Order: sequence, then structure tokens, then C-alpha cells
Amino acid sequence: MGRSLEALFRRDPSRDRREGDILLEGYRIHWPDGSPVSLGLDAFCTHGQRLLGLGELLAGRRERRVDLVVFPKVTGRENMTRVPGHKVRRFMLQRTGSMARLHFMDGTPTSIVFDLENDDERVLEWFGIQDLAEGEQVWFDLTALPVPEERQHPLGVPFHAVAFPVPA
Repeated sequence: MGRSLEALFRRDPSRDRREGDILLEGYRIHWPDGSPVSLGLDAFCTHGQRLLGLGELLAGRRERRVDLVVFPKVTGRENMTRVPGHKVRRFMLQRTGSMARLHFMDGTPTSIVFDLENDDERVLEWFGIQDLAEGEQVWFDLTALPVPEERQHPLGVPFHAVAFPVPA
């Protein structure tokens, strides 16, 4: 079962920066209703943009609604989730104190850290971070899907944190 979280990614060049040798491209992240998502995350490296599909999904636009979908895994050694026509990448989050750092599939830590005391509760819940004990990890596959402008949820509820079955 996957968990979907819809967000509006708005390109923000004022947040562009360099951290050492890494160029970061700035974004503002909002909920579908336009309210800001409270996250310490405001920029992505080229690799992160590619993994999330931001370049492709924005396709020259300044902003785009995107469905981020996580597929929780037990060990990280399961077969990769397949979503036809979309890139899927595996990650791991590890909790240390009130922080949870994102790691690539091979265990390499990224610069992305979620703060359990300050980041939006809906994002933390979507990842399952709040349920982790000190030192615990959660593995998941992640994909990003463009949201068609005319899309409406069939039940009339917001798309964030809506679970849906994974096609076989």
C-alpha cells in the first residue's frame, strides 16, 4: 500500500545556493490550498531534483502540483516498486534524537534532515517518522507524479496522506 502526499512545488531562485561543491536549486513547497508546508527543506541538488522528477514535472513552468508517493518497505532489500512510466527510488530515514536524516539506498546520508519538533506533522506522518524510536530506520520507495490540473479526488477529500492500493 502506498501513501500519497500532494504538494505544490514553486521554483524560487532566491533560495539557490552553493554548499561546498554542490549547487542547490531553491523551491517553496505549499499544500494544494496554497498554505506553506513547514519544512527546513528549501532546495534540492541536481541529483535530488532528478530523483524527484522536478525538472521533468515542472517542464519550464514556475510551479507544479506533484503527488509524492511513498511505498513503505520492511528491510530495504525487497524488490523495487514499479510504477510504469515513472522513476522510483529507494531511501531510508534514520532517527537520531528529534531529527531524521534521509539516506540513499546504499546508506549514504543526504543533507536532508527532518525535524520532529518543527517540521509539518503531516509530512512526518506521511513518512512514518513519528513512529520511529531512537536509532530506528524506515525504508521506502519514492516516486513523484504530476497532478493533472483537473484532478479531483473521487471521494472529495484532500489527496495528502490518502492511502491507495499498489497495482500488481
